[in-house]
Amino acid sequence: MSEMPSIHEKLKTVWKNVDNIFLPNDSWWSDDYKCHKIQEKLSNFNPEHEKTSEHIDLVYKVLSRGVNLTQAAIDWEHPVIGSQRNLTGKARGIQWRLVIAYSGFEITTKGLINKLEGQLKPEDFKSLINKSQSNLHTYSPLNPPAYDSSKSLKKWLSKEEESIAKFLGLRSKDIHVIKDWMFESHPIQTWEDAFFLAKAFRNCTTHGFLVPRKVQDWKLKPIFKVLTENLAEILIAALEKIES
Repeated sequence: MSEMPSIHEKLKTVWKNVDNIFLPNDSWWSDDYKCHKIQEKLSNFNPEHEKTSEHIDLVYKVLSRGVNLTQAAIDWEHPVIGSQRNLTGKARGIQWRLVIAYSGFEITTKGLINKLEGQLKPEDFKSLINKSQSNLHTYSPLNPPAYDSSKSLKKWLSKEEESIAKFLGLRSKDIHVIKDWMFESHPIQTWEDAFFLAKAFRNCTTHGFLVPRKVQDWKLKPIFKVLTENLAEILIAALEKIES
């Protein structure tokens, strides 16, 4: 019995198939029929995608940049920033692996849903995930770290909810998803919730609030690994809508 392809292999394969729809490069500048066929596929996500060569060229470049960023994150199998012998360096690497995967996911989403400028809203991500749902398997629940698995985590969870939100620099939707998962111990049960948890951890990492030592102390390293792979899995499902 052959092994199931890994996530990094699946992402590489599906992007190759999507890339083949566009290839050869720049052919859309002289092939109106190709523009029409590409626009039809992109319409799975937004019927307002244009058939013009200029639009197809821009979307292709955005998709290529986004997918390759997420691919780079997934291919980074042993992420370390700093000393390889240092647990802090490994935790930091795992954090930034998620950040890179998220950046690629966000860029690709912009290309797919035809929102090439400006900030994406929660509804934009929800739309992408919803349209990709038929290609996603049932989400395997993601449990929070056990309350008593870490003295540091136990101390923070025993405080007012606002304390950890302030400590992590959380706002709006990020506060809700962290509160629901960490304080109320509700497992992540859907792809949408997994995305928003990844987004929350990405935000408090890039803004410098969630330091590697806390990732280590709070037993979050395996969580970051799962969420990084979840982002890639959603991306694979979305690209399969174009590939098919």
